[in-house]
Amino acid sequence: MKETIALQRNQTGAVFITGLIFLLALSLLGITAMKMATIEERMSGNMRDRMLAMQAAEMALRYAEHHIRDNDDTTSSPKPIDGITDFDTTCTGGLCYYGANTEPSSPIWKTLCSPDCPISYVKGNIFKIDGVTYTAPELPKGLITPPTYLIEGIQKTPPGGYLRYYYRVTVRAQGAKNGTVVWLQETFRP
Repeated sequence: MKETIALQRNQTGAVFITGLIFLLALSLLGITAMKMATIEERMSGNMRDRMLAMQAAEMALRYAEHHIRDNDDTTSSPKPIDGITDFDTTCTGGLCYYGANTEPSSPIWKTLCSPDCPISYVKGNIFKIDGVTYTAPELPKGLITPPTYLIEGIQKTPPGGYLRYYYRVTVRAQGAKNGTVVWLQETFRP
């Protein structure tokens, strides 16, 4: 009987304290793993939303190129472009022109737009380019607003050459979330 009592007196709770330390370490490890999984899920959701906006912006750039190249007067929406006819400094109808060798002093999107600009992407619009018909495809699923764009007319005459027209297209596309916005810009010569 004396042996049993002696064993009980020698136990100081070291196993209990060690178990609590392991439990605390495992709890911290589990919490960290959950936080990392949550952050990774948010990152992948944001990346998906950005890719949706990027796809829409790319589609709008191709749409604007077809708009510029459309040379059939029977397609009326959006109106075909001929040189810099209908282009003005207030960007009426999304068509901007500042004059020869002139650039705007502030971002055109915020300061120069009239109430009816920029131009919106419309699925199903038909463009005819040299007898070939192009129909604007449906936008990626998940987008709330269609992308919009402006076309800036640029008129240049190279030395010893003839008058050439270039067009700078600025596209704004938004993802499914309001804060996800992609801007693309290209200079296009038909």
